[in-house]
Amino acid sequence: MKLKNTISEKITLNKNIEWLFEFTQDFTNRKKWDKQTLEIGFLDDYTGLKKGAKVYTKSIEGIRMDTEYLTFDTPNEISIQMLNKSNVFKDFIGIWNYISIENDKTILKITYKFNLRFPYNIISKIVFQKTQKNILKKLDFLENYLLKMNNEELSKVGCKK
Repeated sequence: MKLKNTISEKITLNKNIEWLFEFTQDFTNRKKWDKQTLEIGFLDDYTGLKKGAKVYTKSIEGIRMDTEYLTFDTPNEISIQMLNKSNVFKDFIGIWNYISIENDKTILKITYKFNLRFPYNIISKIVFQKTQKNILKKLDFLENYLLKMNNEELSKVGCKK
């Protein structure tokens, strides 16, 4: 399957790679920081994340996506492929790369690769911009949640940031 569209955005976070991977891949945590995700859970008989696991997400816009994990390489990468039909996407793959750059700094890079259905392929530039904006929002939600978490931890021990 050849995917015609690719969007990537990244952020550097002041967190250890193992911690960040575990935190962002935990469904309970995901519902706390990812304001775009209304629901997330396992499909079929899956109860844990691994290659082949099937998961659904439902966005705040009400869009559901059923996915299968193509890779689950702790703490370096996950990738998912859309299983269900979408009005917008003909094919969709999402990849999250975690790159350690220092002891407590990690780059998180989110990449979406996709083909659009008709008539969205006619307005691909608009769909591309909206999808890119959604990735940036997701990274922003994560960064802000982690900053809030850090500030709360510091205030518990009497430190000021």
